[in-house]
Amino acid sequence: MDLRELSPICPLHFFDVTLTFKKGKKLALIDSKGEFLGEESFSELLVSFSEEGVSLQLKVSKPFEKAVFKEIEKGDGFEFFIDTRGVKEALIIHKYCHHFLFLPKEVDGIWGVEVTKFRQGDKRELARKESLKVESLFSKSGYKMDIFIPADSLFGYDLSDSTSLKIAYIVHRGSLRPNYFPKSGEEFTISSHPSLWANVLIEN
Repeated sequence: MDLRELSPICPLHFFDVTLTFKKGKKLALIDSKGEFLGEESFSELLVSFSEEGVSLQLKVSKPFEKAVFKEIEKGDGFEFFIDTRGVKEALIIHKYCHHFLFLPKEVDGIWGVEVTKFRQGDKRELARKESLKVESLFSKSGYKMDIFIPADSLFGYDLSDSTSLKIAYIVHRGSLRPNYFPKSGEEFTISSHPSLWANVLIEN
C-alpha cells in the first residue's frame, strides 16, 4: 500500500489534553480543539463539577432542525462521555465510564439517557433517564441546552475521594460534520476508547 493513500492524522492525536477546573457550581468554558481538527465550529460547551454532580451548558450557533433517537447523528444531539476515576491508559470501556445521549427536544419521552456499553466483566445499573435533567432554549440563530447529571447517576463520582476524571463529547448537527472534543471521531471511535478522552483535574 502506498502511504500517500492513508488519511492524514491530526497532530492533536499525538498529545494528551488536560483541563483544570475549580470545584463548584460556576460553569467554565472548554477550549475547543476544532481548529486543530479541521472542523467548522458551531458549538461551545461550559462545564462545572460539584459534589452534587456535573452541570453542562451547550450552546449551538445553528438553528435547530430535528432530534432523532436512537440515531442521534441524524439530527441535533449531544453525546457526553465521562470516566469518573480518570483511569490512565484505559484501552476499553470499564465500570467507571459513562456514555450519555442528550436531545434538544424530547423524542418518545427521552431528553437524556445513558447508553454505556460495557465489556462482559463490567456490569452496573445504567442511570435512570428520569434523573437526567435537560432544559432547552431556542432562538432563530441557535439554541442552548442546560444539562445536569446528578452524582448518584455517576458510578465512582466522589470529589472528596478522587479529583481526576476524563471527559469527551460529540455535538451532532444532522447534515453538518460533528464537533468533537478532544479528538476527532472520524479516525477513532471515541465511545470505545477512553484513553483518547481529555484528562480533567478538579481543584478546591
